[in-house]
Amino acid sequence: MIVQLLRERPPGYGGVERVAHQLASFWGGAVFSLAPADQRPDDRDPLTVSYRRVSLKSIRLSRLYCPLPSRSLLSLLFDSSPLHGHLPSPEVLILLLVAKAIRPTRRISVHWHSFLDERPGRSPLANITYQRIAFLLLPLLADSIITTSPRLKSELKILFPSIRIDVLPCSLDLNCENQLLKIQERVPPESYLHVAFIGRLDSYKRVDWLIEALESMPSPWKLSVVGDGPKRMQLESYAISSLGCEQNISFYGQVTEEVKFNVLAAAHVLVLPSDRCNEAFGIVQLEAMASGIPALAFKYSRSGMAWVSEIGALPWSHQPQDLAYALSKLSDQDLYRRACQESRSRYTKLFANQVWLERLRSITTERAAESSR
Repeated sequence: MIVQLLRERPPGYGGVERVAHQLASFWGGAVFSLAPADQRPDDRDPLTVSYRRVSLKSIRLSRLYCPLPSRSLLSLLFDSSPLHGHLPSPEVLILLLVAKAIRPTRRISVHWHSFLDERPGRSPLANITYQRIAFLLLPLLADSIITTSPRLKSELKILFPSIRIDVLPCSLDLNCENQLLKIQERVPPESYLHVAFIGRLDSYKRVDWLIEALESMPSPWKLSVVGDGPKRMQLESYAISSLGCEQNISFYGQVTEEVKFNVLAAAHVLVLPSDRCNEAFGIVQLEAMASGIPALAFKYSRSGMAWVSEIGALPWSHQPQDLAYALSKLSDQDLYRRACQESRSRYTKLFANQVWLERLRSITTERAAESSR
């Protein structure tokens, strides 16, 4: 069994939580997560959980969670079981270091989900400092790294040439996958292009860029925005002032999985317009591809977003200024049919649950063999 440590409370709805959930379902080890002491317990889980979950009660220090002394914390740190930490997270990095200091022979691996953007004005100095410290410490701490795409692996290999790095792309829960694969073959857009966005409405998601791209298109369109967040009211006001109330744009807020799947079943394309490499792999891209529609995302040097959903039927620059061009190409019915077929085929070949499981089984077996030598 392999114990996991992450900042978020699994299984949750975010990418890190979903990855930890799937790993635990296979590895069988406990999952420790940091939880603010004042956080109200929530017994409703969106995914079925078969493993042990342990919340490490913590005090909020600005944006950080400082774990309080507890039996759970001691059991995590003094356990001899292999430990797998999910980064980026300064809290997780510190606890991994403490665990390694207590048991120097303990096997510790990390899951590198994303780089933090270091472009001027894009990322706070604290994030940049933390990431560079992580670059220095990881060779002393981890014996292996798992990341989510070949693009991230190539970047990590430059930083950590002596550490084993495996690619394990994200996948979907089997039940979720089955529901989405049952959606019938899509009909090309006729009277309008139905575009979907699914995600947290925060500054880096750049739904405003998506609205601007749609506004510049000469053909009719409809936009469904699924998700909530600190920028929702601002985006709703921006949409009204930019487009006028007559345009067909709907903000659904946070919805159930069933409603989300219904939106995907009705949409022609999903767009993930994030503007930085902090978004390295969109689970919603997989949901769109499994449902049989293309997913568009931008290309950044340390992100795998563009790689996830890239298809030959729809070649484009993957740059924000060309988003309207890519969307307009979907009015070609033959191209659209090919794009839908390629998207679903790419999902089943690279990201399907069974493919993911076989890949994880291979990685786990190979690492176990190395540790026993």
